[in-house]
Amino acid sequence: MKAAFWRFAHSRYHSRPISRLTDFAALTWAFLFVFVYSAALLAGWRPSVPETMIGLILIGAPLMFGIVHRRIRLEAAKGPDALYRKRVEASR
Repeated sequence: MKAAFWRFAHSRYHSRPISRLTDFAALTWAFLFVFVYSAALLAGWRPSVPETMIGLILIGAPLMFGIVHRRIRLEAAKGPDALYRKRVEASR
């Protein structure tokens, strides 16, 4: 799984710049919905199963995307061939 992740990161982000704005947007989206759902739960709202699943998707998907994108960006900042080195290291 680790090798597949770094292979994807290298193939997708090796030749393009990685924007911090993408990280910020995804993490802001996730924290906005954490705030909304937390406020609703504190106000006494009890979600049903479908509402809980939608909430997990609205929070979990952008949060996961933001964290993964940030990890790729931080690794790419180590040098021009850092993603390739990480890909080779993970595939051993």
